Amino acid sequence: MGLKKSIIAAAGFFIVLPQFALAQNNSSPYSVLGIGDMENSNFNRYTGMANAGLALSDSRNINNSNAASLTGLNEHFYTFEIATRFRQSVFKGAGVTAPDNKSGDFAVRRINLAMKVARRWGSSVGLQPFSTANYSYTALKNIAGTLDNIAAVYEGDGGVNQFYWANGYQLSKHTSIGINSSFLFGSLRQTESLLSGDNSTVALTTVQNTYLRNYYFNFALQTGFRINSKWQSRYGLTYSPKTDLYAEYATEVTSDDGIALKSEITSNDYFTLPRNINVGIAFIRDAKYTYTINAQTQQWGVLKYQGTNYKLVNSNKLSVGFQSSRKEKDYYHREYEKGYFQLGFYAGRSYLKVKNVQITDIGGSIGYGISSRTSPISLLLALEGGRRGASNTNVLSENYVNLNIVLSYIDLLFRGKKYF
Repeated sequence: MGLKKSIIAAAGFFIVLPQFALAQNNSSPYSVLGIGDMENSNFNRYTGMANAGLALSDSRNINNSNAASLTGLNEHFYTFEIATRFRQSVFKGAGVTAPDNKSGDFAVRRINLAMKVARRWGSSVGLQPFSTANYSYTALKNIAGTLDNIAAVYEGDGGVNQFYWANGYQLSKHTSIGINSSFLFGSLRQTESLLSGDNSTVALTTVQNTYLRNYYFNFALQTGFRINSKWQSRYGLTYSPKTDLYAEYATEVTSDDGIALKSEITSNDYFTLPRNINVGIAFIRDAKYTYTINAQTQQWGVLKYQGTNYKLVNSNKLSVGFQSSRKEKDYYHREYEKGYFQLGFYAGRSYLKVKNVQITDIGGSIGYGISSRTSPISLLLALEGGRRGASNTNVLSENYVNLNIVLSYIDLLFRGKKYF
């Protein structure tokens, strides 16, 4: 499979991915707030380590969490990766009963192509979700000017996608810098269906679409040094400044017989993304055992976003990971990685505070990867399990299991002519 064919395949996936991702049936009640559920996984080689790979780089796999890591790729080769995730969730809380308390989905989560452009310069292009929204619930709505309420059904879907071009440049033997230049784009749709008095038919439907877009930048650093003959240390840092997403709100209102009563752009506004800081440390022993720790913080609190019974607050997350790499030697006594085993644990507080209780997310991960010196394909299977919610029984909680699959293909960037 040559580079030209890989680029064509990647372009096809770029076209299909946004539509495919929206075809999911997973329901996430938390995604009704803000711009939906912010994606916390990188869907890369380090997913089995609780995504604690900010300080690491690899010669044949793409580390999309840190653009500076691209300088570690093999020269004269390109890497193409696709990642998928199957998710199963069970919800608990007031008003949630079986069998409507379960949901699941399967979706493509990342498409990536990377290569070494020059000896010190690595580059990558990719597409992945930045946030997703998918929910459905029923509530009572007050009729303006009266004390009466009517039943309303609310449904939402959509999300924000991230198309990015990442570049890393090696300053010295152990230090690299990078920048991930992204374009965020997407839409969120909420449908409000007001039911008739006997709840048998829909009397009025209001659809609000929110269209979001803007450029988004992430600055990166990786460095490290050898501690002694057995140990080496690696350090990673990324920073994204505060960014305004341009937002256009469009509203459509239709009656029960399908007649359009109103259709207009209600406002042009913006939604602000806060500063995002990630720090990672890794210790590697004998190029075989890797121990990592990552810390992340997002400063949502200064933005002062809030609504009825909720507000956006500062979020943070701590992840620790372990990897054991199995090395072998080929016929020429050259060492290569045959496979690797991973473990991870993470805990954090989300940017949502509901009924004065901040939502937490705690879980663990396990992964196993295989590769070969003679095969261009490598594979990672990573299983994550956790709980999102709060101890307050009035706040919805979610127990989830994710199965992540990362498929990587590596090949020569250019091939010479064949003579027969």
